[in-house]
Amino acid sequence: MLHAVAIDDEPLALEVLKSHARQLDFILIDKTFTNALKGLEYLQKNKADVLFLDIKMPDKNGLDVATLLPKNIQVIFTTAYAQYAVNGFELNATDYLLKPISLIRFTQACNKAKKQQENIKDEDNLIIKENGAWHKIPAEQVLYVESQGNYLKLVTRNRNYLVRQTLYELEKQLPSYFARTHKSFVINTRHIDRIEPHQVSIGFTAIPVSETYKKELFNILGLKN
Repeated sequence: MLHAVAIDDEPLALEVLKSHARQLDFILIDKTFTNALKGLEYLQKNKADVLFLDIKMPDKNGLDVATLLPKNIQVIFTTAYAQYAVNGFELNATDYLLKPISLIRFTQACNKAKKQQENIKDEDNLIIKENGAWHKIPAEQVLYVESQGNYLKLVTRNRNYLVRQTLYELEKQLPSYFARTHKSFVINTRHIDRIEPHQVSIGFTAIPVSETYKKELFNILGLKN
């Protein structure tokens, strides 16, 4: 199931999107916003797979909103203005829907988003070796990674893994929602429970945030440093 959010200053346009989504069994529009800034604030704190985003809005241009989104949210622009199409695709939009949006065209865009999400899920697996055995771990399940000498401790909710690998090597395999917080730690930002100036908490574990990595972490989270 794809979980979606829609932002459009026209309530009627949002009703059309919700009506179309009800015809499909693989996408659910969880929230809608007529105010772009409120929608952006929601997306910085809550997970969504797809964002249906109008472009020409009074409080914030949709193209600007797209540059501020957390990573791994697919954007489908919805607008009455065809001239913005090039700008939309330059921002790697999944699709660009011109109003009035038909159910057929809406379905095509959603199918494209579904396919891309499936590809992301295939890529979001870590293949690691522990004690001579290979393990395939969904990256989403990893809470954080800690460097311990020549080894890495991968912490998940179910168990920990001890892997002979460098943090730098593992970072190249991790999805974009992971962030380095310290020379010895990489965290899954989706599992953060509390943020403080010099540490974050995941569950009952406090993880240090050094000044070197603080700015990048706060950018990923959409927060001001």
